[in-house]
Amino acid sequence: MLAQCDKKTFKAKLVAIGCTYEPWIALLEQTGWKTHCCYDLRTADAILEEYSPCICIVDLSNNDFSLNSISLRANKTKQVKWIAVIKKEQLGMDAICQFINNYCVDYFSIPIPSTHLLETVGHQLGMLEIESNSWTDAQQDVGLFGESKSIKHLRDMVRRVAMTDVNIFISGEQGTGKDLIANSIHNLSKRRNDSFTMINCASVMDDDEQIAFLNSDGEHVSENTIKAGTVLLNGIEELSKNLQQKLLAYLQKPTNDSLEDTRECDVRVIACSSANLEQAIANETFSKELFYRLNVFHISVPTLRERGADIIALAEYFLHKYSSEYNTIATQYNEEAKQLLLRYNWPGNVRELINQVKRVSLLTDGNEVGVEHFDLPKKINMKQSLRNIKDEAEKDVLVAVLETHRGQVASAAKDLGVSRATMYRLLNKHNIVPDVRYYNGSNYATE
Repeated sequence: MLAQCDKKTFKAKLVAIGCTYEPWIALLEQTGWKTHCCYDLRTADAILEEYSPCICIVDLSNNDFSLNSISLRANKTKQVKWIAVIKKEQLGMDAICQFINNYCVDYFSIPIPSTHLLETVGHQLGMLEIESNSWTDAQQDVGLFGESKSIKHLRDMVRRVAMTDVNIFISGEQGTGKDLIANSIHNLSKRRNDSFTMINCASVMDDDEQIAFLNSDGEHVSENTIKAGTVLLNGIEELSKNLQQKLLAYLQKPTNDSLEDTRECDVRVIACSSANLEQAIANETFSKELFYRLNVFHISVPTLRERGADIIALAEYFLHKYSSEYNTIATQYNEEAKQLLLRYNWPGNVRELINQVKRVSLLTDGNEVGVEHFDLPKKINMKQSLRNIKDEAEKDVLVAVLETHRGQVASAAKDLGVSRATMYRLLNKHNIVPDVRYYNGSNYATE
């Protein structure tokens, strides 16, 4: 049975690493699949990122690749279904068997049975489509919106932990959106149909009925008490000593699913803070034991300045949102406004960006936002500007040399008078991936 692709529902994409252009690849392309064969792992990284979610078939039969290198890539690509191609005798190798067991949904020995392979690929496409529902939900959540490396990593962490009951501690600068991340975790969890409640620890009282679920004896539990769902304790370092002890006791309480379990409340607690909790522990204002109990799974939210091009995407998202809310006609930023958004350091992070976008939504008379509508410093930090100029010049030189040498890293490094190790370090610094598909052109995958 041939794996058909319904383009209206899901894009069928396959990456073949180390495979020659086999007849089964041609058959997939005839039915609407997008495929790519590559033989270089750095290129494979870029292709997998571009194609994901997808299916990846890796040919291990000729020992062309380091199994460790392939394993590292399989471990970090969570939206990829891996299938291995091996020789029958390789089944006697522990490393091969371990790789298949840990990372692959199936394997085939050569000669490849095309019919069976196509059936497997078609089935895995269906599994990707089912799983993509949760991925799409996460990408549409504003707390996880963006395509920078840091936000993709954050999105992956949220997906991993959301369906568990593991204790989570979220850290990050003020305004980074820690509450949005906690809400994203709730929305992807099995508690999504119950309430999500954020409690400001600086203002909560010890006898607050909302958090009476922390009382070990069930005392003061009322109709106002949170009995299910997720609670975010915002600014956990501000929690009183008495409530710290109650929270610790609640988190230490073993889960009991027996018939004798008479607990009224089943609440997941997520804590977040912008403060240095280790310093608070040293100052004896925060419980060390509670910190370790909360910090089972730590999520560090990146600052807005670490998110690169996400700044423009977020600014456009919020512009459309608030222009609609305020019934104004602003729909886009001019080029100068975009450059201002990218140059600014954003010490207040996403919260500051939202405030600025609200302002321009109200002040703009036409449909285009300019620099004059922002309440941001127009002067550029010269130290930062010079650093950016240096980095851009360095990046331009690297791209130019790679074009001259048709993407050959070794010869490009020799031309620049640096070692291959230094060359790869510079390429990684600027996120440049020499792409063998475009040796005859000037396209290099950069982020």
